[in-house]
Amino acid sequence: MSILTQYREKLHLKNVVKGIHQQKKSSGNFTGMAVVGVLFDATDTNISQQALTYIKKLTKQAKSVKTLGFVNIKEIKTELPFDSFCKKDLDWLWRPKGEIAVHFKQQKFDLLINLCQRDCLPLEYLAASIDANYKIGALTDYPNNYDLMLDSKSFDKYLEQVNFFLHKFSAAS
Repeated sequence: MSILTQYREKLHLKNVVKGIHQQKKSSGNFTGMAVVGVLFDATDTNISQQALTYIKKLTKQAKSVKTLGFVNIKEIKTELPFDSFCKKDLDWLWRPKGEIAVHFKQQKFDLLINLCQRDCLPLEYLAASIDANYKIGALTDYPNNYDLMLDSKSFDKYLEQVNFFLHKFSAAS
């Protein structure tokens, strides 16, 4: 990794940590959560299909589910079945600046789930800066980004963990 890239990454992560405003958290259960936001990496079509299948399951639970996928390519040339953004929609520090991502970021969610399990700076930035009562994401070096962080090697196991905890939240009411 070049020195310039390391510098950009350091600035980005500093922005993520520093730029996060303290949000009021409200306790509650999953059954009472009306608006759910889901972020995912749509670069890998297999992961993307699994994410969309999972999102359909959430929708069947009578939730208003809003999704946003990041495709790690310069420009998206074909229509995708979900809202998405790509590299051309990022600024120099990998912060999303495209209309779709900015609109998603401005929404208020009861629950935000980041399905991306690897380092994806644009999705990390969004997850950290979105106003949500409760946030679930993969294990990261920045524990303040999420209320619940999960660690799993496979995407299937990760989705199982998310479902397990959402079910526990629902049963707690």
